[in-house]
Amino acid sequence: MIHPSTCLDNKPQWVMYNEFLLTSKNYIRTVTAIRPEWLFTASDEYFDLDEFKNSEAKRKLERVKGTLN
Repeated sequence: MIHPSTCLDNKPQWVMYNEFLLTSKNYIRTVTAIRPEWLFTASDEYFDLDEFKNSEAKRKLERVKGTLN
């Protein structure tokens, strides 16, 4: 969940965050909404999908990367 103190007024589908806060709930804080294709632009080596385990995140990233080609 995004921490209530963040300045975002919506729930973006993709975010980058700097802080994970554990209270009675798990929150992310210092959050920036991003476009998923930026992940591949910023670091194609880091997001080498052949190295990812099969997961929902991998499938979503494969769809994003497929739209870039």
